[in-house]
Formats: sequence, C-alpha cells, structure tokens
Amino acid sequence: MRFGLMQSKVGLTSLLKNFRFTVNSRTTEPLKMKHNSIVLAAKGEIWLDAQKM
Repeated sequence: MRFGLMQSKVGLTSLLKNFRFTVNSRTTEPLKMKHNSIVLAAKGEIWLDAQKM
C-alpha cells in the first residue's frame, strides 16, 4: 500500500515537473460544484491541455 502511494506521488510529481496544464475551452466556466458529494467534485467534466515544458 505504501509503495503504491509513493509510486503515485512520484508519477504526479513527474507530470507536474515536465508539463504545463491549462484549462481547455470545452470546460464550462465558472465551475459548478456538486453539493451532495462527500468529496469536493465539479458538475460535468474538466478538460485540460498538457504542454511539454
């Protein structure tokens, strides 16, 4: 369990270090949040564009 969590953190760090993420025009703005969810979640989808740095 701890090893898998560490792999996920390393992978996310690598993505954030090597790519720049921006919101795509297909994402509706402003974001509307689900009120009946346990975790904070947006209604609909969030589209991102990734550009290699």
